[in-house]
Amino acid sequence: MKRLLLLLVLVCQMVFAPLQAGAAAQVPPRPTSSIYVQDQAGVLSRSTRDTISAYSTALAQKTKAQIVVLTVPSLRGQSLEDYSLTVLRQWGIGDKEKNNGVLLLVAVQDRKSRIEVGYGLEGALPDGLTGRIQDQAMLPYFRQGDYDRGILNAYSAILQTVLKEYNLTPQDLQVEKTLPAKQGDSVTISPLMAGAGLLGILILFLLDRVLLGGALFRFLFYLFFFRGGGRGGGGFGGGGFGGGSYGGGSGGGGGSSRSW
Repeated sequence: MKRLLLLLVLVCQMVFAPLQAGAAAQVPPRPTSSIYVQDQAGVLSRSTRDTISAYSTALAQKTKAQIVVLTVPSLRGQSLEDYSLTVLRQWGIGDKEKNNGVLLLVAVQDRKSRIEVGYGLEGALPDGLTGRIQDQAMLPYFRQGDYDRGILNAYSAILQTVLKEYNLTPQDLQVEKTLPAKQGDSVTISPLMAGAGLLGILILFLLDRVLLGGALFRFLFYLFFFRGGGRGGGGFGGGGFGGGSYGGGSGGGGGSSRSW
């Protein structure tokens, strides 16, 4: 009898588990316009929406990476992680080959947020860093009710991290809109740390003089002062353009979740 009950339980698990796994979170349909910022909770200013759209459009044109911001009033009881990953996959954020998409999701009434990272950017945006971005750049403003500033700060930190992965800076995107200073992965340098760093440089200089005859210093001097010219100058600034389409990217659940 016990074996029969056990067999029945196993059969039920085999039948219902795929149904549960296949029951993807109910998410908004894939946008066909303003694809980089969907403010369904109505917490973003026009200026912030335009800034996000302009930078994300320029980023996608240069790298095929896509950063999307989605705000919703509520998840309606659904799992934050399932919801976020389903959006990333169903919308296809990021390039299909590079899987370099990032989603910043904020559920305002639930007081929950998540940064979902595609496979291709998990090295540049590890879970710990995405958590710090939320903790330091975004959530302090959320607790004051300032979702607009918090989201723009977090977006800026994500954007600059992704740009660094491609050896680019915000200036390379040639967008005439101002981003907040990068937050979320900064390190405070104490006077003791600064002194230790200077001492290390001095020791390295002395060792170079004694052991290499100053060859390392000459190489660094040449590299610093005589390397190729600077980056191109500014061009026409991007406006609120958010057209285009997603690239078919995917992810495996990388990122971090927060609540406030």
